[in-house]
Amino acid sequence: MKKNLILILICLFTVTLGGCKEDQQKPESEVSSPGGVMEVLSHQSGSKQKGLSMTVHHRVKGSNIYMECIVTPDFHFQSEENKKKHGEGQVAVFLDGKRFDTFTSGAFILKGIPEGMHEIKVLLLHNDESEYGIEEIFRVEI
Repeated sequence: MKKNLILILICLFTVTLGGCKEDQQKPESEVSSPGGVMEVLSHQSGSKQKGLSMTVHHRVKGSNIYMECIVTPDFHFQSEENKKKHGEGQVAVFLDGKRFDTFTSGAFILKGIPEGMHEIKVLLLHNDESEYGIEEIFRVEI
């Protein structure tokens, strides 16, 4: 009985310190589910000189890419004025090096993306479309 208890404690201690190799999940960028739907993935970039950082979440469903850009701290999506004001702006999205669209909200959908592997670049812009110097680049498969 003592030997079994000691063996169980040793196993628990080993799993706690080293983890169990068989139960480890793939990194988020490799996790997918049936039907061509990718799980939500996150990417983060920042600019120390500007004091802002951007986190991009995306999810592929069919030929659409659902995206959310979170810019912190105190950033407001807006393009009503062409006046450059720190902490306000929009995002430009590039698909395979070509400008796809500009969005003035943090959540949006890229619709009708052709099948295959694509490079997505999200670029944070001021209202006058000058760059903040913050971008995120990632790849998706449709």
